[in-house]
Amino acid sequence: MECFILKGIRYESRLMEINKVDKLVWTPIKTKPRQEKKLKHFCGQNSVDCYLPLYKKIKRYGRKTVEHWLPMFPGYVFVLLDDEIYSTLVRSGSIVYRICMNDISEKRLIEDLQTLLKFEKIAADNDIVIKPDILEGKKVSIIEGPFKGMQGVIEKRKNKFAVTVDIDILGQSVSADMDIEDVEIDEF
Repeated sequence: MECFILKGIRYESRLMEINKVDKLVWTPIKTKPRQEKKLKHFCGQNSVDCYLPLYKKIKRYGRKTVEHWLPMFPGYVFVLLDDEIYSTLVRSGSIVYRICMNDISEKRLIEDLQTLLKFEKIAADNDIVIKPDILEGKKVSIIEGPFKGMQGVIEKRKNKFAVTVDIDILGQSVSADMDIEDVEIDEF
C-alpha cells in the first residue's frame, strides 16, 4: 500500500475493490473547487467508501523538481452512498451536488472505476506520464531542450511520450517532435 502526505493529510493509494453493494450506490459527487482531497479525508474520518483517482504531475522550477498529486477528474470524488451518508457528507462543506444515478449508469460507472484501478496498478509498477491537459491545439511553453523558453501549439500527440509542437520562428512555422515532459500548458 503506497502512502503519501499532502498538506498534512495522509492519503493511501490502496487498490480497493469497486463493486455493487446492496442499498448503496456509487455516485460522482461534484465538489467545490480544489476540495476533492478534503472530501476524501472527510470520508475517511467517517468510514465512508470513496475513490479519488489521482495522477502524479512533476513540475520543474529551475533546478528544483516538485511532485504534485492531482485529481484525474477535477471537481469529482466517487462515493458509495445512500441518502443518510450523503447527509453526513454535506456537513463537510465541500459538496456542490451529487449526480443522480440509476442502475445502468451505476453499472457503467463501476466498470469505468474498475478500469481506473487497473490503470493505477500499472502506473504504480511502471513509470507512466499522465498529462491529460496536453491536447491538439493547446498552447504550450517548452521548458527543456534546444527550444527552451519558446512557445508553440500542440500539432498532434504521437504517443504517451512524444508530442509534435508547431513553433513560430521568424514568421516561419517549424514542427519539432519532443518529449511530453519537455512542454507544459500555458496558463492564460
